[in-house]
Amino acid sequence: MRLISRRVISTFIVAGLASASYLPYPSKAASQDECSIWLCLPGGFPSGCGGAKSAMKKRIKKGKSPLPNFGECVVSSPGDSQGQPPMYSNHGIAAYIPAHTTCVKWNITGGGGRNGSEKRTCVQTERVPEQYVKGTSCRRYGGSNSSYTENPKGCTSTVNWAEVWQGNQQYGDTYYW
Repeated sequence: MRLISRRVISTFIVAGLASASYLPYPSKAASQDECSIWLCLPGGFPSGCGGAKSAMKKRIKKGKSPLPNFGECVVSSPGDSQGQPPMYSNHGIAAYIPAHTTCVKWNITGGGGRNGSEKRTCVQTERVPEQYVKGTSCRRYGGSNSSYTENPKGCTSTVNWAEVWQGNQQYGDTYYW
């Protein structure tokens, strides 16, 4: 009887180990700091997220995406995420337009004839907050520093961005660098 129980137990252990390699459990391949990017990026890498920010920089320098695949960071069992939409990230480039002041109302005085003697004076300005135009780079055309044209208008540089999503819900803010 004792011999039969050992054989039965041994059979279950071997069968369990053999079938474990076929289970749909994701393997944990990313480091703890890389996986922490998923938590820290939506908050803009607050205090305590230095390791995650360094890991993200290393990934980018190596030509990898800013975040590892979410499946590399979770250890789940069957039923843990039933009905939950998948976690994913988006990233890309954007043209940066810094905050600036623009004229919204002009006063025109003077001749107005063909000789161009009219004078335009700004009488009302508006502060425009900084903007990012995703999916495009900042391009400058033309001559010297004082006579070039930007596209999109007012851009000064091209930056990178990343976001964390679950289904159609974005977590935190878009992170720009």
